[in-house]
Amino acid sequence: MRKRRVFYLISSFAQGGAERHLLELLRWLDHDRFEPMVCVLRDNVHYTGDLGDQPRYRLGANQWYWPGPLTRLVSALRDSRADIVHTYLNDANLWGRLAMQLAPSVPMITSVHLDDMSAFYRGAERLLHPLSDRIVAHSESIRRFLTGRLGVPDHRVHVIVNGVDPQRFAVADEAQRAAARAAFDIEPGQFIALMPARIAAQKNQDLVVATLAEMREAGRLPANFRLLLAGRVSERWVDIKTRYLIRRHSLGDVVRFLGAVRDMQSLLWAADVVLLPSRTEASPIAALEGLSAGLPVVISDTSNTDTVVVDGEHGFEVPSGDRGALADAISRTLALTHAERAAMGRAGRQHIEAHFTTERVGRDFMALYDELTLASRAASGNT
Repeated sequence: MRKRRVFYLISSFAQGGAERHLLELLRWLDHDRFEPMVCVLRDNVHYTGDLGDQPRYRLGANQWYWPGPLTRLVSALRDSRADIVHTYLNDANLWGRLAMQLAPSVPMITSVHLDDMSAFYRGAERLLHPLSDRIVAHSESIRRFLTGRLGVPDHRVHVIVNGVDPQRFAVADEAQRAAARAAFDIEPGQFIALMPARIAAQKNQDLVVATLAEMREAGRLPANFRLLLAGRVSERWVDIKTRYLIRRHSLGDVVRFLGAVRDMQSLLWAADVVLLPSRTEASPIAALEGLSAGLPVVISDTSNTDTVVVDGEHGFEVPSGDRGALADAISRTLALTHAERAAMGRAGRQHIEAHFTTERVGRDFMALYDELTLASRAASGNT
């Protein structure tokens, strides 16, 4: 039996959870049964060392709304002779659905990683969802958003929560931790809170800085506390606002911007806690990576609908947007002894190994590919 060709369309390989998700899926795909062919709308690659011979197709779409990339996408789909088309992220989902109307008919899957869609994309999803054979929601909250707010029928939505490779994000020994902290210029005795997230309104960096300002004013922020913001600037106005708050509250000695970091394993080894009080997330990969590396995680309730973190066991859950609750969670983490944080980290890693691995994600997707290709063959009489 020949390999089934899977055509993956994604916006780019910029730093991000969806991009990392696709890379991990490519690793766990059974290459004796499936041949992946990746196509990117924009040639923005952060994960240069992980792509191998991918992407096969680069569309050069500097402006997503320009018609040229659509024509090139239709040509790529025809050239690929794909058996399945699987798209990632809003603009790729939009263009993929449109292009498939001009390409050979094969099963189509769209992955939805966020419910933080603009009005335009919400409208597009309402209008175009019938063009997808399955819509994969990467968390239970995304499923509820699609079926409840956008009117997608239940039978079209398939939930596959995110995962992480526990071997890739291991727990540091003392030597590894010391080397990692030195690499990121962390002074002895500093307590490091890490936000591994692109700078965007969804991620709430400005909320965290405002919370730290209130904690310092109330005498609740220790002198050794440091916040590291690791992520590309996705929304410039959020970056401007966050830096303004840092200047206004004289937190320049507390908060550091690292930009996009390639060696996330070492950065996690250097940290003491991961902060992810986002407005919304789909089983956030940054939280999964932190737990896998043995760190407690402070997470918002709206980002924890798949119980990535069990409150009090692997970290702390806080109501989204609640600065007081976030301050309390940070204080509770600071009050833990090193041994208590380590025990919380071990419990978190065990939770990941049991429920949130990329191996499980790969199995789930391959089962979905099998289901759709068999149904397609039966419908065409090629059983």
